[in-house]
Amino acid sequence: MATAGLAAGGVSAQSGGEPETTEEAKAVSEVGAALDGPTATVPELGPLGFAGRGPYDLTWVNRVVERPTVALPDRWRIGWQPWDRYGRQAPSDPLLMNVTGGDSPYTLGNPLNPYDRNVLKGDYPIAGDDVFLTVTAVSDTLAQWRELPTPSGVSASNPGSFDFFRDGEQFFFSQTALLSFDLFQGATAFRPVDWLLRVSPAFNFNYLELEERNITSTDVREGRTRDDSHALLQEAFLEAHLGDVSPNFDFVATKVGRQLFVSDFRGFIFNDVSDGVRLFGNAASNRVQWNLAGFISPEKDTNSELNELNWRDQMVVVGNVYVQDFIWQGYTTQFSVHWNHDRSDQTYDDNGFLARPALAGSVTLQDIDAVYLGWAGDGHIDRLNVSHAMYYVTGKDGSNPIAGRDVDISAFLGAVEFSVDMDWLRPKVSFMYASGDDDPTDGTGGGFDGIFDNPTFAGGASSFFVGQGFRLFGVNLSSAKSLYNDLAAPKAEGQSNSVNPGTILLNVGLDMELTPKLRASINANSVWFAQMETLELFLNQNDIGSHFGCEVNALVQWRPFLNNNIILTGGVSGFLPGEGFEDIYGEDNMLYQGFIGLTLVY
Repeated sequence: MATAGLAAGGVSAQSGGEPETTEEAKAVSEVGAALDGPTATVPELGPLGFAGRGPYDLTWVNRVVERPTVALPDRWRIGWQPWDRYGRQAPSDPLLMNVTGGDSPYTLGNPLNPYDRNVLKGDYPIAGDDVFLTVTAVSDTLAQWRELPTPSGVSASNPGSFDFFRDGEQFFFSQTALLSFDLFQGATAFRPVDWLLRVSPAFNFNYLELEERNITSTDVREGRTRDDSHALLQEAFLEAHLGDVSPNFDFVATKVGRQLFVSDFRGFIFNDVSDGVRLFGNAASNRVQWNLAGFISPEKDTNSELNELNWRDQMVVVGNVYVQDFIWQGYTTQFSVHWNHDRSDQTYDDNGFLARPALAGSVTLQDIDAVYLGWAGDGHIDRLNVSHAMYYVTGKDGSNPIAGRDVDISAFLGAVEFSVDMDWLRPKVSFMYASGDDDPTDGTGGGFDGIFDNPTFAGGASSFFVGQGFRLFGVNLSSAKSLYNDLAAPKAEGQSNSVNPGTILLNVGLDMELTPKLRASINANSVWFAQMETLELFLNQNDIGSHFGCEVNALVQWRPFLNNNIILTGGVSGFLPGEGFEDIYGEDNMLYQGFIGLTLVY
């Protein structure tokens, strides 16, 4: 036992090695003396990092415990002898102890230190020997400057402003704080958790300032600014391991409650936090993964888009299956079906605007039963990276506001991205076609729209077209964080619309890993309407051009510590209107957005 104790303290007792320092020699002497008596105790360093209190009630004084020299039932908190091999252990830095300490593997911890072992991030159990707690805190700050076509309304900010769309300069600020508590049981290195309980409250403050009135609220007395704050429950679910289906830890599990679910690789159809039940698992040694999920959509706060505690009458059911190494190693394919059952009643948003039904055409309550059949893929074929998606949607769009009648949905989407890795560069080209309706009065809805899309495509949020919403006479021509020109209310509170002009998008881009800490991306997009008939009917205007516009956007991301604890992101994009934009909004001035984002994670 003495030999084992000395070896644990960093001295080569079995080979007859001598202690390297006077301090180590003293420690060896104390250990040897302590082992002589019948009730010997061994003074030793406490558990590494911040271990908290163990489940067996050991008493720690100055990080040192005296205990009988017997096996500890808590294997996680076995103490260590001091070992500072090169004399470089950081003496008192509570946050960066390991970072500044050099080659010092046996360091004490602090509850605020996320880089060393810490009971708050699941490195030590909080109950028994297999129940852990992980606490995650996220601060997400966004400051954005932009110019958008902004309706002037009946109370313009400047005298003589008779045009519908006037000065579109805006400033937007949003601060979101998210706490996430994960309590789970199980050794997760080789198998899923036995059970996991997550609760994630969120707080958001946002501020909007613009040059034109009559857009922050229906009450023109509110002026040109708006601020809003909310504390809401963003996630709350229980995950349970139902059983294994093979010796290779293929499993079946369920997740019940408010949870994030992304139904395909890029978020083309459904990407949201909703309330529901998800049954999921894998097979064939994890080569096949599958999901069967049903959700009831919660209402969302208008300005922060965080989830509220009340629900709308919308159900979404998704089933999908992923197959890895499908034909080619490194390529994963997916087959999916979505059902959108939306009977939501009349609702005004928090700023007083009508959200449901959409303020277009007949303004009647809309009933939607739509089924999406899809095939998607993501991965690489030899050196060629490929990501693609194809969807066909069918069903009923009852009392469509633009058509003024019930319509049969028949629309489709095709999207593809090709790229090649060339050392630290990844050039790419992307194309998307979302069908449009060529006759809004014929009883068929040929315009493609998602359920709650939030796509990572063609630059994502850094793209002006994807990241910004274009307001048009009571509805959105396209919603923020959406790819589709759908002539509907904002996606967070509105409904899908199958009578729309559709979207064609061509993207050329370049992703760059400039350094391990610095990433950049440049994208150029061109956007067209697929069909003009719906727009011409909606605006009562003929000969609208099909080219909506072109844009160039750039994104830079810096991770100073080579991890995701601190991420600084900046981006800028400029949008050049096409003839279609000029026909709709009556202007051809360049639009822009610039933003700075800071993400802090503990």
